[in-house]
Amino acid sequence: MVADSQGNDLTAVGVPITGMAAFAPLETANVIAKNALGASPLVLPTAAKRLGLYKVDGGPAPSRESGDAIEFFQKGYTLAGDGTRAVAITLAEQNAAVQSLIEGATPDANGVIEVSSSLPDNRFILYVVTRYRNGMEKRQEGVAAVTAVEPDQQTRGEVEGAAVTFTWQEDELFNGAPFWQWGPAIPGAVEEPAG
Repeated sequence: MVADSQGNDLTAVGVPITGMAAFAPLETANVIAKNALGASPLVLPTAAKRLGLYKVDGGPAPSRESGDAIEFFQKGYTLAGDGTRAVAITLAEQNAAVQSLIEGATPDANGVIEVSSSLPDNRFILYVVTRYRNGMEKRQEGVAAVTAVEPDQQTRGEVEGAAVTFTWQEDELFNGAPFWQWGPAIPGAVEEPAG
């Protein structure tokens, strides 16, 4: 569909229907190349671990914060402060990948994790994919760290999840960017550059 007489296009509206998040060790081999980020299907590196299901209201919630602006003597002039980008996802599964990510440890031979009061200090490559009803997808990959974990209160008969905040980290693996984003676009559709 194309835009109507008022310039509105319902097919361009992003209505999320599913998604996927995964992480992999911080190694060059785990970076999905830019020319493969829009491929259909998207092929994750062998080392990537999927984080499983999200709660129905726990899909990716991106945030973008800016540090204090630099002000000048002349009124009305400012420079933006350093920014931080993050994404929060409420993970529903309590699988081994989720536990190793949020606890920073794996179970010993007895199945026991010696938990820490602190968040894990690990950095990793994070992959976040959202699929929309119109067939488009948004794909993000970059270096991230877990900066908050908020487990749900346990309620009888309800899914117990954990809201995990991933803060994107600027890294040379991604040319100094917090993350690379492909889309929203149709996977596998190759668009020729304009010009």
